[in-house]
Amino acid sequence: MAVGWASDKLAVDSQAGQLVFDVRESLRKVGEFKLWLDGQADADLTARGYSAGDVTVLRAAIFDLDKLRQIALGQAQQVGNNNFFFNAGKLTGVR
Repeated sequence: MAVGWASDKLAVDSQAGQLVFDVRESLRKVGEFKLWLDGQADADLTARGYSAGDVTVLRAAIFDLDKLRQIALGQAQQVGNNNFFFNAGKLTGVR
């Protein structure tokens, strides 16, 4: 066996399955976080130290990611192009 990542059928199947699991779990967590965030008033978030601008970015980012979740689950449709990571990238410093 060569050094590095294995590429036999078992390794490829394992990697593919893990990717599906990770995406599904991440989108599930986005939905849960969106529910929590929707229950928070802007004043609650600013009391935690967020500026009004931060709250706007946070809500926009999670809204976009939740829309991606809804589309992935067949619960919504997307008309036209949308970079679902435009606002979310601001949370990680990557735009």
